Amino acid sequence: MSNSLYFLRHAETNIDTSIPPHEWSISSDGLTRTKELAKLNVFQKIDGIVYSSEKKAYQTAEVFAKELPVDIYELSEFSELRRKHESNLSETDYRRRVREVLTHWDSSIHGWESVTEALGRITDAVTRINRMFYNKNVLVVSHGLLLTIYFCHLKNFQSIAYERWSQLSFLAWGLVQDGHVLIDII
Repeated sequence: MSNSLYFLRHAETNIDTSIPPHEWSISSDGLTRTKELAKLNVFQKIDGIVYSSEKKAYQTAEVFAKELPVDIYELSEFSELRRKHESNLSETDYRRRVREVLTHWDSSIHGWESVTEALGRITDAVTRINRMFYNKNVLVVSHGLLLTIYFCHLKNFQSIAYERWSQLSFLAWGLVQDGHVLIDII
């Protein structure tokens, strides 16, 4: 038997376009909902928590760590798809860029990391987790695009990645074991 990996998208954030998204904090509503989620029975058996190097992922993981309590570990490989900060990008333009990126997996579009590169990163990080833990339940706090990419890869849903990303809510979670999706994140 191997590890059960519970992948969780971070909580709702306070959007501040004047700073890069990796510096955003979770909102008060996001904090409240995270506290509620952390109390669910499904998460009471978590043995360890891994989070990306982004502030909002750490803040989300910290709530779970206080509730459970378990050790938490930072793995930067679980950070969001790498892209340059563009403070003047509208919501419509952002969604258009996401669609382009998620439909051209091998291309770096507008300076964004390619999906293929990001998938390599998350796959390497999962391998690392499986070396860190043995037969454990591990919560992995990450981000919308990265989790969409990983779950689309595992389920062979690459052609509908944008549609799946569009449906992914804050604090959505899924369960993966031995490279198989047992509970889908959507």
